[in-house]
Amino acid sequence: MALKIRIAARGSRLSLAQVNLFIAALLRRFPDAEIVVKTVKTTGDIYRDLPFTEIGAKGIFEKEVNKAVVDGKADVAVHSLKDVPSKVSEALTLAAVLPRDPPYDVLVSREAGKELHDLPPGAVIGTSSARRKAMILHLRPDLQVKPLRGNVDTRLRKLREGLYDAIVLAEAGIVRLGLKVDYARLSPEKVVPAPAQGIIAVYARRSDQQLLEALAEISDLKTMVEARAERAFLASVGGGCHVPLGGYAELASDRLIMRAGLASPGGEKMIYIVEEGDPESPEELGERVARLLREQGRGLL
Repeated sequence: MALKIRIAARGSRLSLAQVNLFIAALLRRFPDAEIVVKTVKTTGDIYRDLPFTEIGAKGIFEKEVNKAVVDGKADVAVHSLKDVPSKVSEALTLAAVLPRDPPYDVLVSREAGKELHDLPPGAVIGTSSARRKAMILHLRPDLQVKPLRGNVDTRLRKLREGLYDAIVLAEAGIVRLGLKVDYARLSPEKVVPAPAQGIIAVYARRSDQQLLEALAEISDLKTMVEARAERAFLASVGGGCHVPLGGYAELASDRLIMRAGLASPGGEKMIYIVEEGDPESPEELGERVARLLREQGRGLL
């Protein structure tokens, strides 16, 4: 019998590109699968011009999509995993992840190809991420960082219109949309990526065992190890949703290395941690790094 699956996701261009990548992976393994996509409008879509600090960043791109699955209106929810809070409905579980796209942040400037150190003093940088803002200001306190929201195309248009000298985006979004954009990758040792950045995640109901078994067949093992470490880190570190915090795990051969960074909001203080752990126990590494960050970052979390 063919696999039948209803997918819930946001209706944005990037979200639908992510859904298409999931569908392609699904059809490679289950070529006769019957697939329906249901788009859901989220809080983040409704208030797309307000800063995250005004609408609360936790779950603004995730909650309504997951609810469609919990309520039985869809079978799976497809997300960019970095947008999913550390706690979701108990009825759901992370069922699959696709091979990770680049997890890095990138600088896109009006003058193509400029690195962060090339920008003149006082240059205006666009980002609404507290993490990106603080870590960039730690490296370049002479820059101005101003809020920037909207989809990727909107952000690039605002850059072209001269509202900013440069903007910061997730490299994964550019790759998934197939955009031809000149950019400079920011060092993950200095501007530590957000936990789970670059990972497309599929959530399903815990009770749907047959579907969970099917999704496990398309899940990328390496990415799942990294996701488990980073999600455990996010759940353990504490702090509010606007804390300038990054955490990035990388599985290379039999070594799992995790980097984390925590900054004061204005970038005056920055803490970096690098630890190594067992790929068989990724949660232990994530929790250990979170504990070290809490100990060294008292007053910042």
